[in-house]
Amino acid sequence: MIVKDLSNSFNPYPKSPNKNVKKETKSDKKNMGIKKKSSKQAKLERDRDKDLIKKGKCEYCGKYSNRLDPHEVYGGSNRKRSIKNKFVALLCRNCHDDNKVIEELKKKYQREYEKEHTREEFIKLIGKSYLK
Repeated sequence: MIVKDLSNSFNPYPKSPNKNVKKETKSDKKNMGIKKKSSKQAKLERDRDKDLIKKGKCEYCGKYSNRLDPHEVYGGSNRKRSIKNKFVALLCRNCHDDNKVIEELKKKYQREYEKEHTREEFIKLIGKSYLK
């Protein structure tokens, strides 16, 4: 038996179950760059910022600045915990971008936390100890 027309029996491309599904375009891929903040994260930051003074002395170097940036000492996945536990420092731009300053602040805030709590509680909260 010779089959002449294979269009009904063989299809090299899988058929989509829904024909109304929009295909992803190049412009869709470009717009996926920056993830928006969740409403919970935005609310936490607003609550944090309403009590902070934006002008004054940097908490690390002591220089006066018209623009102090709030810096969550333990960033990444611990950012919300930093805001909740008041591990936030007001820093000038120079100190905010310096990694040595950030490491010293992590140690300082851990020492302050351990005055009222144990090291095990700090490790459970943040994930690791910065003091040796």
